[in-house]
Amino acid sequence: MSPLGLSLNTLSKNTKLNRFLRLNLLKYVVRPARKVEDFDVIKSTELQLDKSVSAAFKKYLNAIGFRSYVIPTQFGEMHYYDSNPKSDLDPLIFIHGLGSSAQSWWILAQMLDNKRRIIMPDLFHMSGFSKANNPVMDFLQHSQSVVELIKSITNEKVDICGLSLGGWISLHIAATECKLINKVILMNPAGLKINLFALRDTLTYLSWKKFQTLYPGIMKAFPYTGALFLSETAKRALFRNLKSDHVKDLLKLSKPEHFMDSFLGKIKCPVLLLWGREDQLLSNQIPIVLTKCIFNIRSVWVEKCAHVLSLEAPVNCYLEINQFLNLSGIKDNKFAKTLLSVSKPYPTNPIDIKEMNNDY
Repeated sequence: MSPLGLSLNTLSKNTKLNRFLRLNLLKYVVRPARKVEDFDVIKSTELQLDKSVSAAFKKYLNAIGFRSYVIPTQFGEMHYYDSNPKSDLDPLIFIHGLGSSAQSWWILAQMLDNKRRIIMPDLFHMSGFSKANNPVMDFLQHSQSVVELIKSITNEKVDICGLSLGGWISLHIAATECKLINKVILMNPAGLKINLFALRDTLTYLSWKKFQTLYPGIMKAFPYTGALFLSETAKRALFRNLKSDHVKDLLKLSKPEHFMDSFLGKIKCPVLLLWGREDQLLSNQIPIVLTKCIFNIRSVWVEKCAHVLSLEAPVNCYLEINQFLNLSGIKDNKFAKTLLSVSKPYPTNPIDIKEMNNDY
């Protein structure tokens, strides 16, 4: 066995590594060993670092006004951030994507927190702080958990914004619980039968080598593929989250009847669809089908961006949401003004149903 192998074996048996040793392990062992991500010591160290970063960021969000709350549901204790529980502003619910957490919305949440009451739940079995009481959950159970959250916080209709899996959940709630929803905002939503189970197969057999090729089709915009440290850090964290057993279980439990194709005609509320043109995780036929099948929809390609628009193109999302929810008359807060002054929106184009593949 090589000296590196002996060192890793020794370290893996030592469960009391202090913070200094873990950080140095990351620096000198984990980062060079990018092709051996299955070493338990590497995964354990990086996961602990992820948890530490998430906990620190949770404190930051709490400090700037996005307080943490927990509600009991039939699936466990759901953690969520609330910008102001006593606010008279209409609630806007942000639902994150697969393997992610509510923290992925932090930029948009700060930009909008003077215009709406912002609610950001952590879905169960993802990388947030919700605690499930079941080892696995299917799509319908995730959707129902969000319904329980909405009913617990207000008796009025809410606006809901979902990305990827969160978009799928938002579509399902709009179709099946229409009395709860006023308007829907979708960002690269999953949930149609185009390339059925392709995402499941991609993630089930995803290797680190393949993921590095796929990553620019998930997070393309600067700084996620332009700043070396941020790009590599975000890449490693996303890879671990998408490879988790909970994500695999959810995808395996997805059934044809969970998909939204037959439900789209039931969605009567106004819908805003934003789709990153460079998305390689989901088919670019999905936004075209949604545009064709949802009656009251505004659909926009966001050019030069991929899958995670909330982080890649927050300025585009903010401007579109302002217009869609009629918030432009409310002055931008300081955070929004700063971001708008230093970041330009990416080019956008309307989504045309003439682009539809004839095979669908």
